[in-house]
Amino acid sequence: MKYLVVIVAGLTDRPIAEKDNKTPLQLAETPNLDALLQKGQCGAVQTIPSGLHPGNEVSALGLFGYDPEKFRLGHAALDAIGLGVNIKTGEIPLCCDLVTLQATHDDMVMKDYTAGNLSKEDSQVLIKALNEQVMDVSATFHSGKGYHNLLVIKHAPLKEMLHPPNELIGEGIRQFMPEGKEVRDLIFVMNQAQIILHNHPYNQKRNNDQKDTVNSIWLWGNGTQPSLPSFNNKFGKSATVITASSMIKGLAKHIGIEVIDIEGATGFYNTNYSGKVKATLAELEKKDIVFLHISAGEEVSLKGSVDDKIHVIEDFDSEVIKPIAQALEIQQETKLLIVENHVSSVSLMKYDRTPAPYLVYSCKPENDTSGLKKYDEQILEIGKKFNTAYELIEAFFNNKI
Repeated sequence: MKYLVVIVAGLTDRPIAEKDNKTPLQLAETPNLDALLQKGQCGAVQTIPSGLHPGNEVSALGLFGYDPEKFRLGHAALDAIGLGVNIKTGEIPLCCDLVTLQATHDDMVMKDYTAGNLSKEDSQVLIKALNEQVMDVSATFHSGKGYHNLLVIKHAPLKEMLHPPNELIGEGIRQFMPEGKEVRDLIFVMNQAQIILHNHPYNQKRNNDQKDTVNSIWLWGNGTQPSLPSFNNKFGKSATVITASSMIKGLAKHIGIEVIDIEGATGFYNTNYSGKVKATLAELEKKDIVFLHISAGEEVSLKGSVDDKIHVIEDFDSEVIKPIAQALEIQQETKLLIVENHVSSVSLMKYDRTPAPYLVYSCKPENDTSGLKKYDEQILEIGKKFNTAYELIEAFFNNKI
């Protein structure tokens, strides 16, 4: 038996008042998800433990079969592994996002945590400038090939968790800025970065073109270094991961899962869906398990773009689920799990710790099917419920669902 786990972001949501109190998933045309639902089993899974922040590093850990309450990891530490950056004694890694802030009369507001979906090429130009011009502190910037990058700084471990910028859209940043002597070097770096970015020719051109500038960095993602048992020792199966996320790449590398890089995989709505699906199907010929991670729905959700979220859901259905479903008609020994990592609410523009849906499908007939016709939030009300993501994964790999 082969196992395919599709981890997807940005599907379910709350009803939208201006859309007749329907959710984006209810409004989207999803014939391929609907068809799988009618033949498969579904239910709800709690991917975010109650005591933990609803971040990607938490939900991803559970969906790879590990208990996030037992193994609490820093997002940036996983990024470092994914980017191949070695962290030396006395250093800490921090996520370093290039962002767009907007001035108000008494604060700065987080306008865009992706700096306009910053490209790999433009990001590398700005990261190079920061490396060359940030002074009087032992710090190195590493390009993450987009808005999401890494800072390695000589610093003692931080006691307080720094706030991620992707949940601060529209918020004044003053209340979320780190404070105190412990973080003065971080503030020093951020202040320097704002000056460097303001004076950079790239931003001067953007300003002349009346476009939002990339005018700040945002540091976050501190936490412990990972020390997890290997995936093969835990499950006795070989595996591959296909993702644009440096964090998930880092998690996979740390637990001994092969990572396949796909040209054009951006993590946004313009990602190379076709390349990711082709690689997924090819890896299923070689490995016991393939994890395919699709995150495009998260960004449009956290930016509050309802119509864009509907389009992303429809793209996921047609560009990812359709070819996979067609392939599984031939590869009938493959069992499929589609699971949302956690709810990214377009109405709240934040993560939501409510349960997420899962769908299990196999070409071989199952005794119990969902009985539903439409893939939407109804899934959360029926079927077997899992209190943790790792329990779902263990049940899936052990053919208990």
